[in-house]
Amino acid sequence: RAVQVMPGVAAADDLRSEFTVRGSGFAHVNMTVDGFAAPHILHTVRAIEDYSGSGSVAMINSDVLQDVALLSGGYPQRYGNRTGAEIDFRLREGSRDRTHARLAVSGTNASAVAEGPLGGAKRGSWLVSARQSYLDLITKQIDDGTFQFGFTDAQAKAAYDLSPHQRITTTFLAGRSRALDHSSESENEDRFVGRNASALLMTGWSFAQPRTLVSVRALAAHNTFSNTASDGVRVDEGFDRQTAVRVDTGIAAARHVYLEAGAQSEWTTEHRMRQRSSSGRYRLINDFTGDASRSGGYLQARLSAGLMTVVPGVRADRWSLTGDRTISPWLQAQLALPASVIVRGAAGRYQQFPAFEQVIGSLASSSTRPQRADQFDLAVEQRLGEDLRWQIAVYHREEQGYFRRPLADTRIVNNRLVRGDRGARFEQSLEGFARGVELLFHRKSAGGLSGWISYAYGRNRYTDGSRGESFYGDNDQRHTFNVYGFFRKSDRVSFSAKARIGSNVPAPGYYEANGDVLTLSSRRNELRLPSYSRIDLRANRTFNWSRSRMTLFVEVINLFNRDNVRFVPPRVNASTHQVSRIFEQMVPILPSAGVLIEF
Repeated sequence: RAVQVMPGVAAADDLRSEFTVRGSGFAHVNMTVDGFAAPHILHTVRAIEDYSGSGSVAMINSDVLQDVALLSGGYPQRYGNRTGAEIDFRLREGSRDRTHARLAVSGTNASAVAEGPLGGAKRGSWLVSARQSYLDLITKQIDDGTFQFGFTDAQAKAAYDLSPHQRITTTFLAGRSRALDHSSESENEDRFVGRNASALLMTGWSFAQPRTLVSVRALAAHNTFSNTASDGVRVDEGFDRQTAVRVDTGIAAARHVYLEAGAQSEWTTEHRMRQRSSSGRYRLINDFTGDASRSGGYLQARLSAGLMTVVPGVRADRWSLTGDRTISPWLQAQLALPASVIVRGAAGRYQQFPAFEQVIGSLASSSTRPQRADQFDLAVEQRLGEDLRWQIAVYHREEQGYFRRPLADTRIVNNRLVRGDRGARFEQSLEGFARGVELLFHRKSAGGLSGWISYAYGRNRYTDGSRGESFYGDNDQRHTFNVYGFFRKSDRVSFSAKARIGSNVPAPGYYEANGDVLTLSSRRNELRLPSYSRIDLRANRTFNWSRSRMTLFVEVINLFNRDNVRFVPPRVNASTHQVSRIFEQMVPILPSAGVLIEF
């Protein structure tokens, strides 16, 4: 949830942790944890149908996060296989001073964190965390309890210094979630019990000297999910298994030259099964199991000369499922000017291999190639003293070879209703662009007020070359205004506020408004969701004792009780072409209180 309020990030669904960056969908965003591209770090219910109402929550407890970095565009491709932004999560290490713990109870979950030194010489540390949600208390406020969602997760990290130059680390994430939808107005397959479980284990060794850094990491990940309809039939099931190993190195080759390189190999197995009811009988939509490997590497050089820094780089990858190979170059440059002004520019080609279901199975495209995005960024930043900075950035992204399932959408063709086909195949026929401007004002201070104010304007539009359609992207949000503020009044009292305001995105599909009546249309993404606005507040009061402390806090979600809505697949009247129940109300005003105890 912390990422959703970052500059340039758009998120207008209170019940999902997914987000978009500069119009790029979540499937094109790279998520990394402790130096590894980490899949399945969300508690989620695999949607019964595309765009259907469900929920998701990040599987990482914010109490164990060290920092989060957002790379919106033009970044070095250490991980590859994504055409959008990159979000890097780094878990903190445990305390090397003493063993202590913290217990927290909030309006949505209860959690515990314990940490301490490792070994008699305190050359390492350990940290474990567990969390249990009671989100049902919130969902009952939204739809009278017809949809229930809950999760449990755990995180752990250990670090140990083998010598002054060598260290080993291990990170573990695991979680499971369960959703229950028992709305009496839904079809059998949409009244379901959904289950999802994930586990990730990452371990690494690193060697560091003043001029050299080498790290070796390995990853093992597993995810399984299922959706069972009210009649006991399993309508969705699947699993993902992934193992990977990577090596990274950095060398100060000369005074103004730093070389960085890395390579990775990963092996993936994926299974999917989907069936749907038709005329009283279940029909198999998709069923496949596939294995594939991806191998790749990157090389970049940081060259500094006076006030100028240039970073050229290149990445190469191969995907065994299709046999495709990609070469992806990039170039970054930075120039320091008087008055603490910095000008940054970047350009690069980013490529993403087709997913399993786009290559094999009943929904697979007849032919595939890597998806491609050429990104161009230019930014100007100025620092105003130690605490303040402002930045303005412009970007342009050209996209080619993106996938869609055009025959899956219900629409109007020649004034006739054409029902969408659940078994429609993928087509790789989209080309488009995303461009915009972002403004940021940021204050960072150890005491007093910290935070940021950001505004972004963007456009995202596609053309389907094979069908002659042109439409705005599903994530085309023109105006995005994000605010985050933290005010420390004293060592014992602090306040924080978050605001997300957006003009919102299209209702994905063929819909239009005729006055107050919503109907099917022959043009895609002409109807937009109402604008989104949400403000959250929190106040903390801490009480200190000799070796422990307690923090009481109160918070209010959606302070002004804004009636925000999200899209859900609507009902269609075959005679009038009118659609109903297309919007679903989200979280109302929700005050809560909690306590944090540290000892």
